[in-house]
Amino acid sequence: MNNQMNSQMNRRQLLNHINEVSFAVDEVKLYLDTHPCDTEALEYFREMSSHRNQALKEYAASYGPLTIDTASDSCAERWNWINEPWPWQEGGC
Repeated sequence: MNNQMNSQMNRRQLLNHINEVSFAVDEVKLYLDTHPCDTEALEYFREMSSHRNQALKEYAASYGPLTIDTASDSCAERWNWINEPWPWQEGGC
């Protein structure tokens, strides 16, 4: 999913997308543990990982970081993200 599509999502939709691509990344990582030479699976891993990273950056820019990896993208001056609502405080994840 590209950045333009992510920017059209609301907070909940973006969180759902992050959960979906994170699940795909985790599952294909497990598969690659036992099938390391599967080039199609490796390409899928790279694609889903890229989607996940982009979605996490988009979320951090709009709502604050979900992971420490994106904290610097949205909190350059101070750690104000601690004062923002946590994802589970917005009506459930």
